[in-house]
Amino acid sequence: MTVALAVLLPLVAAVLVPFGGRVGALGRRVAAFAPLALLLPLMSGERGEWRWVLLGIELAVDPWGVPFVLLTAIAWSASGYFALRGLGRGSWGFWLGWSLSLWGMVLVLLAQNLVTFYLGYVAVSLSAYLMITHARTSAAWRAGRIYLLLAFAGEAAIVSGVLVLAGHYGNVSLPLLATPDFAAGVAAARWPLFVGFAVKLGIVPLHVWLPLAHPIAPVPASAILSGVIVKAGLLGWLKLIPPQGLEAAASAPALLWLGLATAFVGVLLGLTQGKLKTVLAYSTISQMGLVLVAYAAYSLQPGDARWLAAIGLLALHHGLTKTSLFLAAGCAPGASGVRRLLLALPALSLAAAPFATGYLAKGWLGRAVAAGIDAGALASISYTLLTFTSAATALLMWRLWLLALRERDAEAALHPAWALAALAALTVPWLYAGASDLLIIPTVPSVWAATWPILVAGAIVLLARVPRRPGLTLPEGDLVVVLEKLASRIAPPQLPAVPSVPAGARLLSTLGRSLAGAESLLRELPMVGLLMLLISVVVWLLLWL
Repeated sequence: MTVALAVLLPLVAAVLVPFGGRVGALGRRVAAFAPLALLLPLMSGERGEWRWVLLGIELAVDPWGVPFVLLTAIAWSASGYFALRGLGRGSWGFWLGWSLSLWGMVLVLLAQNLVTFYLGYVAVSLSAYLMITHARTSAAWRAGRIYLLLAFAGEAAIVSGVLVLAGHYGNVSLPLLATPDFAAGVAAARWPLFVGFAVKLGIVPLHVWLPLAHPIAPVPASAILSGVIVKAGLLGWLKLIPPQGLEAAASAPALLWLGLATAFVGVLLGLTQGKLKTVLAYSTISQMGLVLVAYAAYSLQPGDARWLAAIGLLALHHGLTKTSLFLAAGCAPGASGVRRLLLALPALSLAAAPFATGYLAKGWLGRAVAAGIDAGALASISYTLLTFTSAATALLMWRLWLLALRERDAEAALHPAWALAALAALTVPWLYAGASDLLIIPTVPSVWAATWPILVAGAIVLLARVPRRPGLTLPEGDLVVVLEKLASRIAPPQLPAVPSVPAGARLLSTLGRSLAGAESLLRELPMVGLLMLLISVVVWLLLWL
């Protein structure tokens, strides 16, 4: 019953929000607080199995999935509470996307077989488009187009990997993929799935949708896109291509270097930005590089469950912290001392300041890297670079602080959701670590190891006299802007105007273009996956009747 409630509440909200009046208002409230229903199966341990739906749906909370469930319940409901203030009547498209994305995320979190996970992942990916394009401006449509382009490319890679797994094992139970007996199919599907989920995480160079979509979306949508939805990519890695049983150690060092590169590139690009939410978007890219580092370190020793729990701790810390920082962007964080404090504490935590949740999560990440790599030059260099990512993050948070000080609108209220999110970001990861035997007792060496990178960042700010505005300013989306300019230069010349044609001919021409567009859409590999699900529904209905 608890699992069913968590799954059905977002669908109920999706049905209600298009209506006006009290029905629509009720739908918005259900959509805002439906994530809290995820806490029920977490506490009860209930398992949901509905064999009569599609090819069979199996749902349960994985032992290692607890931090992801906590993150979604807390961050999504806090953001929903925030959204109720400014996104009321007339924003049903946003709330529809919100509800369907939540429904998909619930399936991704609880999925225990292949069909359930893929159905949820597709729902998350496609429904987020409605939130990104909510503003209906040219910038929003552009961000939506680029998001869909990369989402479809990622889905194409994912559905090809899913078909490989299904060809080997059918609608396989996902926990079995972590056993050596299933290593052959997982190895065959590994790289398409890795690349497809890397798009969602924003790993460089697949990151370009984040700095376009996050700033243009409403504040609560940005909070869940950055804090929660990007973690769907990490869940895809852990559930569909777990390193257990794989010969993953050979590729792990390359993935570790890619993660470190993403961490630094995200910071460097973020330092050139002049908007608060854009800086936060590039910060997410940087932090997802650290998530890739954690996954690579886990691949080097997949038998140790502590590192899997540490990945969850890192995701929980980042998700709650980034939710708090994005909600701050909608509350004029420079308007008062209390608001500046609510901004500074999560920002310092993201930079892994001593005694903060980032100190805890980054401490375990450093241990995982040190334990996974054999002693030698590679271990020393990678650990040193990992430490310097804290200094890089601190510099980016300084940039964020300067931008936040300009936001002094006295009429902007301090929403309670921001304060609650900040409190959760500073405490919940510590509580989870205590319950999971992941507490790190601060010592003088460990505190110093967390302190000196922040001191280095401070010295750079003071000695280099970092200006309040970046000397080099790059456009949002960086690489995408370059590609757009190249495409405009090689675009075909404009054809001469043609004389007017009769209405009947125009109608036939329009019909022909529509059919051609439909044909090209159906050729997209993600649409093949959706059609497969639709056909499965039809076949199930026929068999049931």
